[in-house]
Amino acid sequence: MADTTVDICPTINKDQVADILKNDYGFINGKIQELDGYDDKNYHITDVEKYTEEIEFPTDGIVIKFINSIDSKNLLFLDAQTKLTQHLERSGIYCPIPVFNKYGESYRSYILDNKIHAVRVYKYVKGETMDKVKVNSEITTNFGFYVGCLTSILKTFNHDGFHRSHLWALEKCPEVLKFVEVFDQEKHRQTVTTVINKFESEVLLKADHLEKSVIHEDLNMNNIIMKDNKILGIIDVGDVVYSFTIFDFTVALCYLIMHEFKDNNAKLSNVHIKNFVEAYEKQYRNLNDFEVSIIHTCVCARICQSLVLGKKSSLRDLSNSYILSTQERGWRALEELMNIKDDKFVMLLKH
Repeated sequence: MADTTVDICPTINKDQVADILKNDYGFINGKIQELDGYDDKNYHITDVEKYTEEIEFPTDGIVIKFINSIDSKNLLFLDAQTKLTQHLERSGIYCPIPVFNKYGESYRSYILDNKIHAVRVYKYVKGETMDKVKVNSEITTNFGFYVGCLTSILKTFNHDGFHRSHLWALEKCPEVLKFVEVFDQEKHRQTVTTVINKFESEVLLKADHLEKSVIHEDLNMNNIIMKDNKILGIIDVGDVVYSFTIFDFTVALCYLIMHEFKDNNAKLSNVHIKNFVEAYEKQYRNLNDFEVSIIHTCVCARICQSLVLGKKSSLRDLSNSYILSTQERGWRALEELMNIKDDKFVMLLKH
C-alpha cells in the first residue's frame, strides 16, 4: 500500500500570508480567515488598511491560495487555470479571477518546508455555498441548467495544461483501489472494489462512445456559490481536466445526491433527479442511451473515489473535519444506490 501520510499541503502561518500579500501585492494589514481545503491552503483576506502598489484591492476581498507541492510543479497547468478563468468570465460565468502581482504574474513560487509551492491570489466570489442551502426542486432545476451551460462553454475552450493525469479525475478512479486499506472494515473495502471494478469494465472499457472536452470535474456543493437562492457562480478550478464530457454531469449529480444524505433520514426519492436531468438536457443536449446507462455506475464510482481519497487525506490531518465531510453521507448514499438496480435508477432520471 502506498504511503498515505505524505503531506503535499503547504504548512503556512498568518504572518507568512501577511508578508507575501505585502511584498508581492502591496496589501497591508488585512483580516485573514482560513477557508476549507483538501490539499491546498486557502485564506480569505478583507479590510486591508492600505495598498502600496498600484493593484486595486477588490471590494469583496481576495483569496490567497497556497497550491500543493504536486500541482505547483506543473507550470503549464497553472497557466491553463489562469486562461480558463478569464475565458469563463468572458463567457458570463462568475468565478474567481486572478489578481496579478506587482511583477505582472498570476502566481509566484515559494519554498515552504523545503518544497516548492505556487501562490496565487483571486478575487473573492461573495455568496453562500450550495452546501448551506436547502435544495428544492427549483434550485435543482437551476443547477441542471447551470451545469448544462457550463458544459457548453467549456467545450469551446482547450489548453494543453489540462491534458494531465490527476488522481481526482473520475477516469482515474481505478487508481484509488491501491488505497482501500485505509478502511478498517472489510465490507467497505469490498464495496469500493466491486463498484470501481464495475466502473472500469462498463464505462472505461467502452469509453470510445463518449465525447471529450475540458471539464470542471468537481461540481460539488461547496464549489457552487449562491445568492438569494439562485446560482451565482463557481469556484475552484483545481481539478479541471480534459476528460469525458459526461463526467461533469455525473459528478454534479453525485454531489446533489450526497447533499440530500446530510440528513440521516434521507431517501434517494427525495432528490429531484428528473428536474436536474431535464434542465441539463434543455441547456446542453439530450443524453444518449449509452450515457444514460452508465450514470448510476459513474455516480457510485465517484462516491467511492471521494470516500477513499477523503479518508486517505484525513490520515495526514486528523483535525480537518472538511476532509471527512463526505464520509457519513457518502456511505449512506452509496448504500441506497447499491440497493437499486440500474434499470430502476434510469426510471429516476427520465420523465
